[in-house]
Amino acid sequence: MAEPSKRRLPATVRNVPWPEFRKQATTVFLMLQAGWTALTPQEREEARKLVTKSKGRPRNLTKLEARRLGKLAAKAARAAANERSRRSPR
Repeated sequence: MAEPSKRRLPATVRNVPWPEFRKQATTVFLMLQAGWTALTPQEREEARKLVTKSKGRPRNLTKLEARRLGKLAAKAARAAANERSRRSPR
């Protein structure tokens, strides 16, 4: 019985600088983690509900809900930015 031929990855995938990709992915993960953990459990739950309700469309939220989600996102973004500046080489 003939063995199935192995499929090769496309050249674009083979040529990815994987060590740099892993380094960048780790940085992004740590920033997202810092932002998420900067929120209280109640804020995380509120953000989750608002994002779910919006279904990715801000128009699905009331102005008050959209403003609240923006404030939660800003708080998380500040924490993520602080994490990035803390980890950046100087």
